[in-house]
Amino acid sequence: MKPGRRSIIAEHPDRAAIELALANGVSQTALSKRYGIDQSILSRYRRQMDPALIARLRVRPARSDEELAHVRELEAKSLLDHLILIRSRLYVNADRAVAIGDDAGERAAMAEAAKVSEKIAKLLGEMGSVIRHDHRHVVLTASPEWHGVRTELTRALRPYPQAHGAVLAALERVEATTARGLDVIEADSARVRERVEAQAT
Repeated sequence: MKPGRRSIIAEHPDRAAIELALANGVSQTALSKRYGIDQSILSRYRRQMDPALIARLRVRPARSDEELAHVRELEAKSLLDHLILIRSRLYVNADRAVAIGDDAGERAAMAEAAKVSEKIAKLLGEMGSVIRHDHRHVVLTASPEWHGVRTELTRALRPYPQAHGAVLAALERVEATTARGLDVIEADSARVRERVEAQAT
């Protein structure tokens, strides 16, 4: 700390823990709630901390802005993949509910899928991303707009069981591929197809 009036942090019984957290970039909002200290005081104290003290307290090497940006990008993409996987599983649950005549279950699963789609849209906005395509493929099933397309398509085909079942099977194959083709999705898709085929015969 620079010379001057002593901060309440300097007199705090948990000063060492607070300084350690501040030096390592722990959220000041979290620290404020934990120790009952106003964020403005935490922020001012962090700015006035001796650089040499900060260097000693750091428990991991400092990263450059480029490295931090890369880490954030990787974390965002990992979260996006996770959300797409969750939405794919919800679609499978909704299709399974339709196959066994569980309208309430289908509505519940699709409502949750809509919420996940909103999270996907928000994350893509934060990433500054757009759905791009090249000569090989279009990743439509990873987009937030996919939820609306899928919902309207499957509901429009519901009066036609054979077409409905065939389209569901195709959609689930595409979604499973987008979600990295996990065995859980493939197994659930097979069970849905079996039930749809049984109802159509």
